[in-house]
Amino acid sequence: MNKVIYTKNMETLTEKNRFDMSIFKKRSSAKTSKGLVIGMAKKLQNSPGTVFSKMEMLSLFATLHKQISNLETSETLKIESWKGKSGLKFIIKPDKVICISYQKFEKDSEPKEIKTKITRQEINDVIRVINKLDEGKKIKTSEIGELVYGEKWKNIFSNRKKHILLTKIYNYLEYRGDVIYYRSGKIKVLRKITWW
Repeated sequence: MNKVIYTKNMETLTEKNRFDMSIFKKRSSAKTSKGLVIGMAKKLQNSPGTVFSKMEMLSLFATLHKQISNLETSETLKIESWKGKSGLKFIIKPDKVICISYQKFEKDSEPKEIKTKITRQEINDVIRVINKLDEGKKIKTSEIGELVYGEKWKNIFSNRKKHILLTKIYNYLEYRGDVIYYRSGKIKVLRKITWW
């Protein structure tokens, strides 16, 4: 008669029906729940048994590892990208820049061309602030926005029209080779930006 080692809404393991020991060959990092469990199980495997038998504890860790693995794979959310065409084009006119981008308004629709007019004055306002703040280090785009519009970044960021316009101006200045625009919210000035 086999002794039942562990049971409670999990697989019943017996001493005859051994579990997969190959999980102990993996490196443990303890940066994930699986790595933590493997690390603890390896320590237990190499230590002398005290209160519980090694077999009991190893079967517990193996079952726990299996459940964590199932949880991590079953909870992964996969979202299908449907944005379509991307990138920006700039048409430069004497008094404005027309920024052309593409956007889908519905998941199954075709991307539509969006044209945004950016006036010379709007670009020069941003250039003035960038030149004022430039000290050879990266500049926070939120700081630029606050000085350009004279209001808190929270208000600019929540105003779709202002925020998108500011983003397209940063993209235009990057297109011109004046700055590098990091989407993390900073720009780096590559050269002294001349007014337009």
